Amino acid sequence: MAATLRYRGNKNNLVEIAKTLDAFKKVPEKYTETTEIGGTLSLISRLLIIYLIYREIQYYQDAKLKYQFEPDTETEKVQMHVDITVAMPCSSLSGVDLMDETQQDVFAYGTLQREDVWWKLEPEEREEFERQQHLNHFLREQYHSVADVLFKDIIKTSELNHPQKESKRPSSPHEKYDACRLHGTLGIHKVAGVLHMVGGAQPVVDMIGDHLMIGFRRLPSNFTHRINRLSFGQYAKRIIQPLEGDETLVPNEQTRVQYFLNIVPTEIHNTFSTINTYQYSVTENIRVLDGDGSSYGSPGIYFKYDWSALKIVVRTDRENLINFTIRLCSIISGIIVISGILNFILVSVQKTLLRIFAPQLLKKRLKESPESTPSAKPNNVNDSTPTPQLIVNSNNLIYTANTMSTQVTPLIPTTQNEKNNG
Repeated sequence: MAATLRYRGNKNNLVEIAKTLDAFKKVPEKYTETTEIGGTLSLISRLLIIYLIYREIQYYQDAKLKYQFEPDTETEKVQMHVDITVAMPCSSLSGVDLMDETQQDVFAYGTLQREDVWWKLEPEEREEFERQQHLNHFLREQYHSVADVLFKDIIKTSELNHPQKESKRPSSPHEKYDACRLHGTLGIHKVAGVLHMVGGAQPVVDMIGDHLMIGFRRLPSNFTHRINRLSFGQYAKRIIQPLEGDETLVPNEQTRVQYFLNIVPTEIHNTFSTINTYQYSVTENIRVLDGDGSSYGSPGIYFKYDWSALKIVVRTDRENLINFTIRLCSIISGIIVISGILNFILVSVQKTLLRIFAPQLLKKRLKESPESTPSAKPNNVNDSTPTPQLIVNSNNLIYTANTMSTQVTPLIPTTQNEKNNG
């Protein structure tokens, strides 16, 4: 059986002890005085408290961003999102493959879907594409100025948006498709690799003497292309993708277009979630191949990418909730104390000026104040008891003590001599 402790003393004494330890003394309302200055200062101080609390909450929510570099230890595959339109039919575009340093099968990363489309856009589509193009170019030029704004917007909204797919006009029997749209998602490793798109070739049989020679002849190709989307990882609309909205015109079919991408992992920490996305910088190189041996390679479009060993971690640099609460309490208490000091100074100055320039008005105010108003007469006091002349005193405690002393009935019994004399 468990032993319990009991307090056998008087619990009322504990209540009295607790009252004596009260550091917040309560002043009776009849000992307080209200003034116009005090009311005005009270209204101003309360409005100021509400405004400052509102501004502090806004400042707490709109905290600064802190950027850190950490080693990237993630080894899983990353999604590569592609949506590119090439200005030649899909039948003329033979090689669309991805290879990296792991030397795996090209089909291990997934395949891009091919869709025959027209290169020329409708007026509405062209307007939307040019709007996206101008916006992306502006963000690339002003990146260091708007980076904080973009990241804060991502942290507040936590939205993962996807660009709209290019619409396809209804087919016409008299108009052939002149472009090929390649779109889809590939799962790539975090190693250097290349995504290439090359033109097709047609086998040709030639007679050389008595021998048949089988060769290949390249089909007419046009590597003019439009990049609608090229991103990595989770797609956030406010993350700048440098190649999105880019349109490159290639007039010579013997042209090699190369993009060198340096991909940087980016981790954006929100209050309750984390967005793992990727940013990249790009360098473009367009080179025309000739047949004199001074240049080498195959014409086509090449996206060569490599990965950074460090990742960028973006998080808000705000203080904890306890410190924020303490700062709010200090603001409220500071305003109350300062308003009390101002009230005391202004009331003292007012009374001094009235005493000098309008003493009659000051006497009238003192008579109307609660300090000079006599208390109500108690009901148990005998009417026949003579009431001494009341002396108005500015101290209400002294006045109350004088009144109670005149109302005390003698408790000492009278002697026989006193009765005879009476």
